[in-house]
Amino acid sequence: MEQIIGSLFGVSYHTFDTLYDLLFTTDRVIACIIQHPNDFHYRLGLKEFFFGNSLSKRKEQFKRTEIAQKRRHRLQAKPISELVTLHPLNFEIRYSEVTSVEIKRGLFQTQLKLDTSKLPTTKQVIRFTIRKSQITEAQRLLKLVLASKVKEK
Repeated sequence: MEQIIGSLFGVSYHTFDTLYDLLFTTDRVIACIIQHPNDFHYRLGLKEFFFGNSLSKRKEQFKRTEIAQKRRHRLQAKPISELVTLHPLNFEIRYSEVTSVEIKRGLFQTQLKLDTSKLPTTKQVIRFTIRKSQITEAQRLLKLVLASKVKEK
C-alpha cells in the first residue's frame, strides 16, 4: 500500500508565486498546488493610486496565506489516491518514469530537477525551485526513493 515518506512544502514551479507541496510516497511524487497567481485578483483603485498599495499588498498576502492553509487542510483530509484529482494543476511523477534527478545549487536559487520519460522517445524536464533550508531534506528523500538516479551539483 502506498504511503507518504516525506514532503517538501512551498516549492516554486514555473514562476516564483506558484507554490506546490511535494509529497514523496513509496511509488511517486505528488505535486499539490498550494498557491497560484490567479487565486487572488489584485485590483488597483483610486485609493491605491494616490496613497500607495502597501495596505492592499498586505491584505492580498493574508488572503493568499488563507487559501494555502485551506488547501493544505483539504490535502490532509483526503487519501493519497485522491490527491492528484483535487485540483486541475496537481500532478504526479512516477518513480518508474524518472530517468535522472539532480539538485542544482545556483547563486540565487536551488533547483530540484527531475528528468522523466513516459515513452522511450520522449523526455520531459521538471524543475522546482527549493529554498536552501530544504536542500538536506530533499537529498534525504531522493536517496530514499531514487538512490540510483540522484546526481548532485
